[in-house]
Amino acid sequence: MSDSHDTEVSTPVPLAESPFAPLLRAAFVPAAVCGLITAVVLLIVRGPAGGLSALFGAALALAFFASGLLVLMRLRNLDPALLMAAGLAVFFGQVLVLGLILAGAVQIKSLDGPATAIAVVVVVIAWQVFQVIGFRRSRQPIYDPVVSDTVGTDRNEAP
Repeated sequence: MSDSHDTEVSTPVPLAESPFAPLLRAAFVPAAVCGLITAVVLLIVRGPAGGLSALFGAALALAFFASGLLVLMRLRNLDPALLMAAGLAVFFGQVLVLGLILAGAVQIKSLDGPATAIAVVVVVIAWQVFQVIGFRRSRQPIYDPVVSDTVGTDRNEAP
């Protein structure tokens, strides 16, 4: 018989970076390019007001999504339940600010509403598609990986 005891020491492995960083990297540039292309098309189709309005809409949508991920990147070390509540609060804040900006934007006479809306929709769809692609490629674990050190164990020894 052996005196060896199976003792496992479990230590969470810290993540090298925020799980939100790959999502931001994957979505921001493609969505911005889609917004810029939309602005150029609307500049040609609807004139300078359409192009500038589309740039405004694209910038608004990009700021909306990027700000949420940037805030969540700062809060990533919170308890999971608290992070969920913080995410909901961040989203509520984003919607509130977006509503205030849009309420002010309708007062601008030269703003082309349809061009702004088209650009927002294009950027939102592009952001969502590329964020999902980024999530799939990031291979983020859905649990904390555990490093296991077995101390004083001889697996070949009979109990």
